[in-house]
Amino acid sequence: MSIGISLYLENGDCASDLLRNADTAMYQSKAAGRNTYSFFTKEMNNIILRRLEVEAQLHGALERDELEVYYQPKIDIRSGCIVGAEALLRWHNNKIGNVPPDEFIPIAEHTGLIVNIGEYVIEKAIHFLFDWQNFQSTDYTIAINLSPRQFRGDGLVNFINASIGKLNIRPDQLEFEITEGLLISGKSYINTALNQLHELGVKLSMDDFGTGYSSLSYLREYAFDILKIDRSFVSGITSEKKDLDLVIATIAMAHGLGLLVVAEGVETREQLNLLDDLGCDIAQGYYFSKPVPAKEMITFQQTGHSRTQ
Repeated sequence: MSIGISLYLENGDCASDLLRNADTAMYQSKAAGRNTYSFFTKEMNNIILRRLEVEAQLHGALERDELEVYYQPKIDIRSGCIVGAEALLRWHNNKIGNVPPDEFIPIAEHTGLIVNIGEYVIEKAIHFLFDWQNFQSTDYTIAINLSPRQFRGDGLVNFINASIGKLNIRPDQLEFEITEGLLISGKSYINTALNQLHELGVKLSMDDFGTGYSSLSYLREYAFDILKIDRSFVSGITSEKKDLDLVIATIAMAHGLGLLVVAEGVETREQLNLLDDLGCDIAQGYYFSKPVPAKEMITFQQTGHSRTQ
């Protein structure tokens, strides 16, 4: 539960002002990690004004061709070879500049714009996968993040099925990353969609593992193929024993369940070498590359990368 509170007369003298300011405070609670409350402050006005500006510009972002899908390579730790990439959305607006995903994605979800934006990402990622594989004559996988809002209605699975059918992409070459936030609601339509995705043959990945409350029960209940260790744990494995112990346990548990393990946020050779020793399967992070446009992603593959470089 996220609660926002505004006080009469300090924060307004009519219902509309008090509700608007309480709503602003509620978003502050959500930004603080949820399950908390926030009182409205005058400083929050700047936050809401920024949010309204971002929302206004986001409404026409697709039509103005302002959105672009970047790709971050995923590396097989044992071989050092690229096995795929994660599709990550970027937005540049002429009026407000570059807007980070952690700012505009929640707004897109709240307004429902994420449905069309999500379809745009899926379509672009599948077309890139088709071009990438033909250029390199190699099989890859593309990971795509899904939002809870995209699961409403029956359009998601149908859209994915139609998109891969157009380019004859194998379903198992697509990996959809899902956070625990999607599963916590327990909505029946989410369960139905996840089962349909599994039957379609695409891979399901639990993203940000270890940051929620009920990860183990979800791994038992749903047909996940991949477990992704959150960067907050990976960053501390070479310096914090607790982080290291958690990663060791996570890898062992995932492999015991027959899941591949991806470590995100790898930034140093020391971290990568340790993950190799622990038996982690795949890594991604700035040590290899930041997310890059499609053309640069192909160039990165052409030049190659070695763990010893």
